[in-house]
Amino acid sequence: MLPPVFPLRWEHGTDRLDGLRDVLALRAEELLGGDGLGRIRRCAGPGCGWFFVDRSRSGSRRWCSSRDCGKRDRARRHYARTRQRG
Repeated sequence: MLPPVFPLRWEHGTDRLDGLRDVLALRAEELLGGDGLGRIRRCAGPGCGWFFVDRSRSGSRRWCSSRDCGKRDRARRHYARTRQRG
């Protein structure tokens, strides 16, 4: 029996990959249909191209991953500073 509440929601199982397309479509709909759309950012890392949802309080996140693109960017800026001094 269907619940009498709208909107109806499809519940997916986690034991099979058959419904992966459906799960991804539902997650995309939740993201794009809600408040998250304004928080989608493109990574500032040169050549990265990944997108991410900026969930930081200030909304100022710059990289898809601080450990990857952020670390490379910080290293690049450090190298540029030390090279200018020498």
